[in-house]
Amino acid sequence: MITPVPLRKQVDWSLSALLAVQALTLFVAIPFGTTHPAAHLLLDACHLIFAMISVTVLARRRLVRVGLLVALLLLSAGPVIGQRLLDPLGIGAAGMHEVIAFTAFGFNAAVTMLVARHVFGPGRVTTHRVRGAILVYLNIAALFAILYGAIVMRFPGAIALTTGGSLTTEPGGQTAALTYFSLTTITTTGFGDLAPVAPLARSLANLESVIGQLFPATLLARIVALHLAHQGDGRSETLGGE
Repeated sequence: MITPVPLRKQVDWSLSALLAVQALTLFVAIPFGTTHPAAHLLLDACHLIFAMISVTVLARRRLVRVGLLVALLLLSAGPVIGQRLLDPLGIGAAGMHEVIAFTAFGFNAAVTMLVARHVFGPGRVTTHRVRGAILVYLNIAALFAILYGAIVMRFPGAIALTTGGSLTTEPGGQTAALTYFSLTTITTTGFGDLAPVAPLARSLANLESVIGQLFPATLLARIVALHLAHQGDGRSETLGGE
């Protein structure tokens, strides 16, 4: 099914907007949230804007939209509701954090697949779609950061400082550290201040670094193929009109 032109432009602009919000989240709100209290408000605002754009613009199917809305509700009201529901069952704060992490991972994975569908689908290659590809790259890093957080929560010390210390247990500080670790892993920068210790953490780090190497090459090949296909369609239409 061919996407109408106005809707296609709306989706294209949403990709650029989502990239801006995600970059602000990863490179400003999360790192400075550990030292500047006001950054928490910025982080919450970024999450809300990111979620609303994803739900209202990218999710065209009703079932997908409902699923994203339910996940958004769980992420926003989960800590309050979960505490009342899970405490009687004997599930403490750690279990609640795992549920929230799982929900956050599912939400971000669904958004990443929606963005990838629009980025790598047929049609003319635009700057917005290229920005969408960068967004997919950053989203993958964010997804791995969530997985690292789940591993560290279950196995403390799975990712440790090479100086011999341990990661902070404060949620904001740990999120910032693991986001930093994920970004340095996917870009294969590897400054060496953080290292995976547990086997599962090492396997995930290896997988992320492989994805970080293959993604740019795959992206370039796909964009070139889409561009050539669009040029071929344009020539065919021109010849047909003659």
